[in-house]
Amino acid sequence: MDQHILVIVIIIAFMLYRRVRRNIGWQPLNQGRLMFRIVLFIIIGALFLSEGILHPVSLISDVVGLVLGGILAFYSVNLTVFEQREGRLFYRPNIWIGSIVTALFIIRFIYRFYTMFTSGMVSGVQQGQTNGWQSMYSGSNSWTAGLMLIMFAYYAIYYMILIRKQKQLPDMNVNET
Repeated sequence: MDQHILVIVIIIAFMLYRRVRRNIGWQPLNQGRLMFRIVLFIIIGALFLSEGILHPVSLISDVVGLVLGGILAFYSVNLTVFEQREGRLFYRPNIWIGSIVTALFIIRFIYRFYTMFTSGMVSGVQQGQTNGWQSMYSGSNSWTAGLMLIMFAYYAIYYMILIRKQKQLPDMNVNET
Protein backbone atom coordinates (compact mmCIF):
# COMPACT_ATOMS: atom_id res chain seq x y z
CA MET A 1 0.00 0.00 0.00
CA ASP A 2 1.35 3.41 -0.94
CA GLN A 3 2.31 5.69 1.98
CA HIS A 4 0.09 8.51 0.70
CA ILE A 5 -2.92 6.26 0.63
CA LEU A 6 -2.14 5.02 4.14
CA VAL A 7 -1.94 8.59 5.46
CA ILE A 8 -5.22 9.49 3.78
CA VAL A 9 -6.91 6.38 5.21
CA ILE A 10 -5.65 7.21 8.73
CA ILE A 11 -6.88 10.81 8.50
CA ILE A 12 -10.28 9.69 7.21
CA ALA A 13 -10.56 7.04 9.95
CA PHE A 14 -9.79 9.67 12.61
CA MET A 15 -12.40 12.04 11.15
CA LEU A 16 -15.00 9.27 11.10
CA TYR A 17 -14.16 8.34 14.70
CA ARG A 18 -14.73 11.95 15.78
CA ARG A 19 -17.99 12.13 13.80
CA VAL A 20 -19.32 8.93 15.41
CA ARG A 21 -18.23 10.11 18.86
CA ARG A 22 -20.23 13.34 18.44
CA ASN A 23 -23.37 11.26 17.91
CA ILE A 24 -23.01 9.40 21.20
CA GLY A 25 -23.42 10.85 24.68
CA TRP A 26 -23.47 14.36 26.08
CA GLN A 27 -21.72 17.07 24.09
CA PRO A 28 -20.82 20.53 25.41
CA LEU A 29 -22.79 23.22 23.62
CA ASN A 30 -19.99 25.54 22.57
CA GLN A 31 -21.38 28.27 20.34
CA GLY A 32 -17.99 29.10 18.77
CA ARG A 33 -17.33 25.52 17.70
CA LEU A 34 -20.85 25.14 16.37
CA MET A 35 -20.49 28.34 14.31
CA PHE A 36 -17.19 27.08 12.88
CA ARG A 37 -18.82 23.77 11.93
CA ILE A 38 -21.79 25.57 10.36
CA VAL A 39 -19.50 27.68 8.17
CA LEU A 40 -17.39 24.65 7.24
CA PHE A 41 -20.39 22.51 6.27
CA ILE A 42 -21.94 25.36 4.28
CA ILE A 43 -18.72 25.98 2.34
CA ILE A 44 -18.17 22.31 1.52
CA GLY A 45 -21.85 21.84 0.70
CA ALA A 46 -21.74 24.88 -1.62
CA LEU A 47 -18.78 23.35 -3.43
CA PHE A 48 -20.71 20.12 -4.00
CA LEU A 49 -23.79 22.06 -5.07
CA SER A 50 -21.83 24.25 -7.50
CA GLU A 51 -20.39 21.15 -9.16
CA GLY A 52 -23.85 19.79 -9.91
CA ILE A 53 -25.53 23.01 -10.99
CA LEU A 54 -24.79 22.44 -14.69
CA HIS A 55 -26.37 18.99 -14.81
CA PRO A 56 -30.15 18.79 -14.25
CA VAL A 57 -30.15 15.28 -12.74
CA SER A 58 -27.32 16.23 -10.39
CA LEU A 59 -29.10 19.42 -9.42
CA ILE A 60 -32.26 17.46 -8.61
CA SER A 61 -30.31 14.99 -6.45
CA ASP A 62 -28.55 17.88 -4.72
CA VAL A 63 -31.82 19.63 -3.91
CA VAL A 64 -33.32 16.36 -2.67
CA GLY A 65 -30.24 15.86 -0.46
CA LEU A 66 -30.55 19.38 0.96
CA VAL A 67 -34.27 18.95 1.67
CA LEU A 68 -33.81 15.54 3.31
CA GLY A 69 -30.93 16.86 5.41
CA GLY A 70 -33.07 19.79 6.53
CA ILE A 71 -36.03 17.57 7.42
CA LEU A 72 -33.77 15.24 9.42
CA ALA A 73 -32.21 18.21 11.23
CA PHE A 74 -35.59 19.67 12.26
CA TYR A 75 -36.80 16.27 13.43
CA SER A 76 -33.54 15.49 15.26
CA VAL A 77 -33.45 18.78 17.13
CA ASN A 78 -36.85 18.00 18.61
CA LEU A 79 -35.38 14.78 20.00
CA THR A 80 -32.26 16.47 21.39
CA VAL A 81 -32.04 16.68 25.18
CA PHE A 82 -30.40 19.62 26.97
CA GLU A 83 -28.84 19.57 30.43
CA GLN A 84 -26.83 22.01 32.49
CA ARG A 85 -23.80 20.64 34.33
CA GLU A 86 -21.34 22.64 36.37
CA GLY A 87 -22.42 25.91 34.78
CA ARG A 88 -22.17 24.62 31.20
CA LEU A 89 -24.90 23.62 28.80
CA PHE A 90 -24.70 20.15 27.26
CA TYR A 91 -26.83 18.45 24.66
CA ARG A 92 -27.38 14.82 23.75
CA PRO A 93 -28.21 14.34 20.07
CA ASN A 94 -30.48 11.59 18.87
CA ILE A 95 -28.16 8.67 18.27
CA TRP A 96 -30.31 7.05 15.57
CA ILE A 97 -30.67 10.01 13.24
CA GLY A 98 -27.03 11.03 13.61
CA SER A 99 -25.96 7.44 13.00
CA ILE A 100 -28.08 7.17 9.86
CA VAL A 101 -26.61 10.37 8.43
CA THR A 102 -23.08 9.23 9.29
CA ALA A 103 -23.73 5.76 7.85
CA LEU A 104 -24.89 7.31 4.56
CA PHE A 105 -21.64 9.26 4.42
CA ILE A 106 -19.49 6.23 5.25
CA ILE A 107 -21.28 3.94 2.78
CA ARG A 108 -20.99 6.51 0.00
CA PHE A 109 -17.32 7.07 0.82
CA ILE A 110 -16.48 3.36 0.86
CA TYR A 111 -18.38 2.85 -2.39
CA ARG A 112 -16.48 5.70 -4.04
CA PHE A 113 -13.11 4.31 -2.89
CA TYR A 114 -14.12 0.87 -4.15
CA THR A 115 -15.06 2.22 -7.59
CA MET A 116 -11.80 4.19 -7.74
CA PHE A 117 -9.70 1.13 -6.95
CA THR A 118 -11.59 -1.20 -9.29
CA SER A 119 -11.53 1.27 -12.19
CA GLY A 120 -7.82 1.98 -11.85
CA MET A 121 -8.14 5.67 -10.95
CA VAL A 122 -5.81 5.33 -7.97
CA SER A 123 -3.16 3.53 -10.01
CA GLY A 124 -3.37 6.41 -12.51
CA VAL A 125 -2.48 8.83 -9.71
CA GLN A 126 0.54 6.76 -8.81
CA GLN A 127 1.67 6.90 -12.44
CA GLY A 128 1.51 10.69 -12.45
CA GLN A 129 -1.93 11.28 -13.95
CA THR A 130 -3.96 13.98 -12.25
CA ASN A 131 -7.52 12.75 -12.71
CA GLY A 132 -7.58 10.08 -9.96
CA TRP A 133 -7.96 11.85 -6.63
CA GLN A 134 -9.50 14.90 -8.23
CA SER A 135 -12.39 12.74 -9.32
CA MET A 136 -12.95 11.43 -5.79
CA TYR A 137 -16.09 13.50 -5.39
CA SER A 138 -17.22 13.58 -8.94
CA GLY A 139 -18.50 10.36 -10.29
CA SER A 140 -20.62 8.62 -12.82
CA ASN A 141 -23.55 8.41 -10.41
CA SER A 142 -25.23 11.80 -10.11
CA TRP A 143 -26.92 10.86 -6.83
CA THR A 144 -23.68 10.57 -4.87
CA ALA A 145 -23.36 14.33 -4.33
CA GLY A 146 -26.98 14.36 -3.15
CA LEU A 147 -26.08 11.78 -0.51
CA MET A 148 -23.20 13.96 0.63
CA LEU A 149 -25.43 17.03 0.77
CA ILE A 150 -27.79 15.22 3.16
CA MET A 151 -24.96 15.20 5.71
CA PHE A 152 -23.82 18.77 5.06
CA ALA A 153 -27.36 20.17 5.23
CA TYR A 154 -28.23 18.08 8.27
CA TYR A 155 -25.30 19.24 10.39
CA ALA A 156 -25.37 22.89 9.26
CA ILE A 157 -29.10 23.23 9.98
CA TYR A 158 -28.95 21.12 13.14
CA TYR A 159 -26.18 23.28 14.63
CA MET A 160 -27.99 26.50 13.64
CA ILE A 161 -31.14 25.32 15.39
CA LEU A 162 -29.12 24.25 18.46
CA ILE A 163 -27.68 27.75 18.78
CA ARG A 164 -31.13 29.31 18.38
CA LYS A 165 -32.64 26.85 20.86
CA GLN A 166 -29.89 27.62 23.39
CA LYS A 167 -30.96 31.26 23.38
CA GLN A 168 -34.60 30.21 23.93
CA LEU A 169 -33.85 28.08 27.00
CA PRO A 170 -34.52 30.48 29.90
CA ASP A 171 -32.72 28.75 32.79
CA MET A 172 -29.90 27.30 30.79
CA ASN A 173 -28.34 30.35 29.16
CA VAL A 174 -24.82 30.45 30.50
CA ASN A 175 -21.83 32.55 29.61
CA GLU A 176 -19.27 30.66 27.61
CA THR A 177 -15.64 30.97 28.43
